[in-house]
Amino acid sequence: MVKAKRAEITCAAQNGRHSPYDRITHVGGGVAKPWKLSIKAAIKLVDSGAWQFYVTRDGGPVKVEAQTSRTGSRYLKTANDRNEPFDLLALPDCPVDEVVS
Repeated sequence: MVKAKRAEITCAAQNGRHSPYDRITHVGGGVAKPWKLSIKAAIKLVDSGAWQFYVTRDGGPVKVEAQTSRTGSRYLKTANDRNEPFDLLALPDCPVDEVVS
C-alpha cells in the first residue's frame, strides 16, 4: 500500500456564502512551493487516500477530514471540529497568486 502524502493547510479562500459547508472554495499551503486546490480537488485527494491534510492548532497537527453535511454538501473539517469547519474558516485568506490545481 502506498503511503499517503501529507500537507499542511495554512489558508482558506472563502466566497462569503452563509452556509459554513459551502463557504470555503479553495485551501492552500506551502512556503517554498505555495499551492492552492479547489475544495472539490482537495476532497477527492482525501477520499482517495492519496493525501492527508492537516492544520496546526496549539502547536500540533490536527487531521483534516472530508465529510457530508445534512444537506448533502461535501466539505472539509478538522478532527477537532464537531460538524462545521470552524478551524478551516479561521485560517487566513489564500493569496491570489498561489498555484491553483
